[in-house]
Amino acid sequence: MAQTLNIAAASSWRGEAQATVSLALPLAGAQLAHIAHLTTDMVMMGWLGPEALAAGALAFNVYITLLLFGIGLATAVAPVAAQAMGRGAARDAQQAVRHGLWLSLWVSLPVSLLLWETERLLLRLGQDPGNAALAGDYGRALMWGYCPVLGYVVLRCFVSVHGHTRILLAISLAGILLNAALVYVLMFGHLGFPALGVVGAGISTSLVNLLSFLGLLIYVLAVPGLDARRMLRGLARVDGRGLRELIAIGWPIGLTLMVEVSLFSGAAMLMGLIGTHELAAHQIAIQWASITFMVPLGVAQAATVRIGLAAGRRDTAGIRRAGWTAIAFGLLFMGVAAALFWTVPRLLVAPFLDAAAPDTLRVTDLAQAYLAIAALFQLLDAAQGVALGALRGLKDTRMPMLIAGFGYWLVGLPVSALLAFPFGLQGEGVWLGIAFGLAVVATLLVARFHAMTREPAVIC
Repeated sequence: MAQTLNIAAASSWRGEAQATVSLALPLAGAQLAHIAHLTTDMVMMGWLGPEALAAGALAFNVYITLLLFGIGLATAVAPVAAQAMGRGAARDAQQAVRHGLWLSLWVSLPVSLLLWETERLLLRLGQDPGNAALAGDYGRALMWGYCPVLGYVVLRCFVSVHGHTRILLAISLAGILLNAALVYVLMFGHLGFPALGVVGAGISTSLVNLLSFLGLLIYVLAVPGLDARRMLRGLARVDGRGLRELIAIGWPIGLTLMVEVSLFSGAAMLMGLIGTHELAAHQIAIQWASITFMVPLGVAQAATVRIGLAAGRRDTAGIRRAGWTAIAFGLLFMGVAAALFWTVPRLLVAPFLDAAAPDTLRVTDLAQAYLAIAALFQLLDAAQGVALGALRGLKDTRMPMLIAGFGYWLVGLPVSALLAFPFGLQGEGVWLGIAFGLAVVATLLVARFHAMTREPAVIC
């Protein structure tokens, strides 16, 4: 019954809130489980020392930038499939999944070559040679899990549109446990395995990504109501028009995600120029900001589905209810997260560092200062993230891409560099620049959603 509520129309604000929560909670839980997987890697890298954590941060920022472009292409399946289901065209939704799987394979080939050259890329960006070499080894280990992640995202969109979100949480939770065990064994050399350091974390991530994709594939094949067997039997059939639509919607999403993460990746590169301690502290603070953002991200994914279904029905009032309900939930959660960042930063930093290490106090103080600034932009991050999800439900992806490019590249990163170096604020300046960029993007995206839902002709 809960799954039916996820995909049904809601005629009231209360009904929309119930439907959004029902859909968003498992999605947010799955996102939290995913970031817990990455956080496990970073925590254990911190146990190896600041140098390992800094190298891991460099490689991860290269990887996540490339990964998010592919995820953007795969995520286009959600609005296309949702609108198709909203108008009763289940075969069009299945076709979008097939095209998404092909795109996942095609984009993985050039990206794998780039990840293989992680060390060379970081050296060109002026990073420390020792950190770059270690990061290069980690990047090559992460490379093998890239394509399975994209395939998983495509199938995630498919099951989400049908209201089957609990399986995503189950797979993600299993992935946390498996990854923690594998990282512990491979990174530190237990049970007869050699100690591989950060490379062990990369191998673990790739294995878990592959097993997660296979697990979700088995699920969609086993559930009769999803009719996935017939969908996959036609995998070789590619419709040019449908594929072009998916690419047209997906590439701006991918670039938007890349632009957004490039603000944080660029900040990491700036931190690397300031010092190893600053970079390690930055990674701890950004990891917590990433953890809290997973809940608004799950809400944003729910908003894409809810708004896509309403748009397929040409239900303008339903679109408005779904969008503003999702934005409200995102802001509510991030208000709580901001309070935690402000009041207990030392408690949040402690798990990432070895208390007995000589450099721990310096990294701890820096990370606490960065978390205090992160508390200021939690609400801004929620607003921009959920508004992006809402606009994707309307297949509006190109203008948000331009807004993100303006806010992050022309405002956020330049302000970060200006405050960090000419103004001498160093790490705190980098984080203030991030906050300023998020403020610009959040304001413009929320304003766009308001403008688009004010005029029915724009939507329908």
